[in-house]
Amino acid sequence: MGVSENNAHYGHRLRVYRKIGDVIYDEVYYLTENGKSVTKKREKEIRAQAKARDKELLEFQAEYQREMDEANPIKFHSDGRIIGLTRQQQQSKDRTIDIFKLRIRLPDGSISWGSISIDLHGFDNAFAQALDRIVEDLNINKRTKIYRQMKNAKTAY
Repeated sequence: MGVSENNAHYGHRLRVYRKIGDVIYDEVYYLTENGKSVTKKREKEIRAQAKARDKELLEFQAEYQREMDEANPIKFHSDGRIIGLTRQQQQSKDRTIDIFKLRIRLPDGSISWGSISIDLHGFDNAFAQALDRIVEDLNINKRTKIYRQMKNAKTAY
């Protein structure tokens, strides 16, 4: 979130707020002392201190996110679906086609797109092909826990 400024009845203050993993960093820097505003010089010092702390937390947050992305390249929605794998209906002339649409973010930052027809391959085979494509693109071993979680996500579709 960064640095926000609040001027409430109980004092003018700066708030530094960041969430890193499960930890919430919520720090307050007051611009008043004993009910009176601080001097302009002191206010600049406090603002610089708050911005420096926010920059430090931002770097820590980015490092944490990189570590999480490296440790777990696959993420899931709250309902159990795999992020990057959606089931869609596509209109083609006078018919509707049921497909799995893939959008996979590769480790180098590029994106791999693809689609697999559920109508052509059947649901089970199309889902297996989608998982195979994800595993191949992200170089994931099929004997890992994350692959088992991906297979269990089938019920969410």
